[in-house]
Amino acid sequence: MIKQKTCRECKGKFTPRNSLQVACSLDCAKLIGQKKTVKDSKIALQSKKRELIAQKEAIKPLKYWADKAQIAINRWIVHGRDKDLPCISCGTTSQSVQYAAGHYRTRKAASQLRYNEDNLHKQCNNYCNLKNSGNIAAYRPALIAKIGKDRHDALINNNEVKRWTKEECQAIEAEYKAKLKSLTK
Repeated sequence: MIKQKTCRECKGKFTPRNSLQVACSLDCAKLIGQKKTVKDSKIALQSKKRELIAQKEAIKPLKYWADKAQIAINRWIVHGRDKDLPCISCGTTSQSVQYAAGHYRTRKAASQLRYNEDNLHKQCNNYCNLKNSGNIAAYRPALIAKIGKDRHDALINNNEVKRWTKEECQAIEAEYKAKLKSLTK
């Protein structure tokens, strides 16, 4: 005796003619087929969208990836590591001031130190970082007090030539996003 099955479409009981039959009637089978076609086309569309996104990502310039990595590390410096510290240059702790991650040695002068944590510290954005070009006169003694003379000298004496790659920038971005996320948990 053949065991009864439940129709996938109407949920009614039926006796199948063979073991592969999933619908009780031709109408239910057509509806199941239409739904499968729609589902398959949605999957194909999603796959095509993923391919397009991957193609767009592949043609983006290195500057795009470098900027994304810089944003990630800057956020981690300001909202993570140095969150409870004052501005390294002027010492302000005001909540009404906007803060940024200021480079001791600029990205232009020392691009190899662009993502170096010893080179990046929380600064008040408008006064020290922008108006006073980093306020280096006040930055230096505070930096030495924070990281020590040896690490400061290592920053100053680092004159290697470094060209960042897309993969390095993506890895830096992922690392610092994960660090910030782990702090917020």
